[in-house]
Amino acid sequence: MSGFVYLMKNGDLYKLGSTINLRSEVSKMKPGEIIASLKTNEPKSFEARLLRLYKKKRIPDTNYLRLSESEVNNCKKHLDVKSNFPKSLNDELRIGLNGSLFFAVITFLISFLIDKMFVFSFFLSILFASLPMWSLAILGSFGGYDIDDLALFSTVSNRFKGLLIAISMISVAYVLYTFFRFSTAF
Repeated sequence: MSGFVYLMKNGDLYKLGSTINLRSEVSKMKPGEIIASLKTNEPKSFEARLLRLYKKKRIPDTNYLRLSESEVNNCKKHLDVKSNFPKSLNDELRIGLNGSLFFAVITFLISFLIDKMFVFSFFLSILFASLPMWSLAILGSFGGYDIDDLALFSTVSNRFKGLLIAISMISVAYVLYTFFRFSTAF
């Protein structure tokens, strides 16, 4: 569901929050003022990621923070549309796939340099590339969120996607390994 993530200043405190209706939130928070906001498809997950980022500045059990001027500016940058900061749970999948690609390339290069067997090196690279996806399937994220800030089942779709991709990678690796064993037997 689409909504807004906002940074509001109220006295010497800042509040990170999310809402569906930004105008009603502003009227509820008088005399506070909205410093920055961003419309996003997954406001709760983006809010949780920002809360995790400023965890040490957070007043316990609230969404209020004691931020320095540079931290406020940093938060404003994250609330900018052009920011590369992950804004949704689907970004976790992108992070995992980038990690998988990195693992695959590094594993392939090292393995191929050691034994010069292309198919075996490719098998190993896909096997190791599945590790970030297994991590996503088990954890639901790569540490960008605190469990208390997200609903219990909000990462189920990410876990399922990670599991399917990991199983697919392991299956391809198994086929390559079988092919390697069969080709070296003759």
